[in-house]
Amino acid sequence: MTRRDLLLMAAVFALFTFTISYYDVQLKKARQDALEARELDLESQQYQVQMMNITMYAPLSAGAVGGFDFSGDPSLSASGEKVVPGKTAAAGPNIPFGTRIYVEGLGWRTVNDRGSAIGPNDIDLAVETKEEAIKFGQQRRLVIIQKP
Repeated sequence: MTRRDLLLMAAVFALFTFTISYYDVQLKKARQDALEARELDLESQQYQVQMMNITMYAPLSAGAVGGFDFSGDPSLSASGEKVVPGKTAAAGPNIPFGTRIYVEGLGWRTVNDRGSAIGPNDIDLAVETKEEAIKFGQQRRLVIIQKP
């Protein structure tokens, strides 16, 4: 065997080794990508994202009107939990009590209340004052619902 043949064999072996190493790295990366995709899929199954109609109500405000701003004890939500402005949300029966929701630009709230005019695509957020609720009006915002 000539020196040229030996060099050619060494080059082929090196190329073969490099190719095997390259595809081994690619296979490991593909497996990692598939694992991450499964994790993201599982995580996304824990949340529902949709555009909803957002309003505000102030049952603890001095100007609150029974039958309109609240029903029964204004300090208690329909679930029996205390109404906490900035934390409590009211939603339709399609969203169970205790569900955490994130309202775009306003943060996380917990659904503990209902309302006679709240439909399945509506969220009503408890705030301190009736003025704040009126100023906010009705807005469409992105809502992330954390599934129980």
